[in-house]
Amino acid sequence: MEPTLLFIVEDAFQITGRGCVLVPGPSAEAGGPTLRVGDPIRLVKPDGQVVDTSVRGIEMIGRRPPPKVITAPILLPPEIKKEQVPIGTQV
Repeated sequence: MEPTLLFIVEDAFQITGRGCVLVPGPSAEAGGPTLRVGDPIRLVKPDGQVVDTSVRGIEMIGRRPPPKVITAPILLPPEIKKEQVPIGTQV
């Protein structure tokens, strides 16, 4: 089965005490992909390097104005830092 592209990283934030959060995240609208804490995910960096990891958390980030498509940024395990996930990484 071919892996599903959930989203392409537009930014990453390192939050003290939480970890690395990737945005925008997959669509959180009805009919979007189902993603749960603990689910395995694959990060494919722009250089082709692959990192298999999992979802540590689902984040909600308030934005003004509200985006046209509602997304749910994801929190990665603590061993993965912002510097390891460049913009353009496929999740």
